[in-house]
Amino acid sequence: MDASPRGPGRGQAVRTIRYRSSPEPFQSIPRRLIPTLRDAAAPVAGDVGDLKKVLSNVKTSGILGEVQLANLLEQLLTPDQYEVNARTKPGSAAHVEFAIKMPGRDGTSGASVLLPIDAKFPQTDYHNLQLALDAGDKPAAAAARKALVSAIKTFAKDISSKYLAPPHTTDFGIMFLPVEGLFAEVVRQPGLIESLQRDHKVIVTGPTTLSAILHSLQMGFR
Repeated sequence: MDASPRGPGRGQAVRTIRYRSSPEPFQSIPRRLIPTLRDAAAPVAGDVGDLKKVLSNVKTSGILGEVQLANLLEQLLTPDQYEVNARTKPGSAAHVEFAIKMPGRDGTSGASVLLPIDAKFPQTDYHNLQLALDAGDKPAAAAARKALVSAIKTFAKDISSKYLAPPHTTDFGIMFLPVEGLFAEVVRQPGLIESLQRDHKVIVTGPTTLSAILHSLQMGFR
């Protein structure tokens, strides 16, 4: 299996993260990632045309995030390093799409500590934003951005409440956005990624930044 990330590009802006079996790195990862997430959110133009094609197919856009996330995990981790449709919260029937088995044990059951990763794609809100920007309609763009931010906050709250349960999981989860332009738009919103981390213990990634994180994890598993 190829252990190198596909298409590094802006992933070079994400510093290599070292993981050990102790819990301390888990707690510090979100804080250390915020500056590099901003660095990685450079304006993206190349994927706009492809995005419009995707958005024209509702069925395709609905599964885009999950399929892309699955592909990244398959490329960079081995099957025994993550779970699919994982139950991360004891006593809950909720299943997160994917959960990475982190080094170390949770100290309670002896099972691996899980890092929940959930793909999200606010299709309608982002599509409306693109249409407003193309039309030069500033009031519509502002309304679409407000709706997009609200959707992202709701997604983060959902991930936090359903899938985070330290010490069985890490004390943070990852929201994966499958389109680089969407990720860049979210990170550019003033104070948003900080509030997601502070209020919901969730960090947001796009394809490139998640590839870099997974690559660092893969190195840590060695």
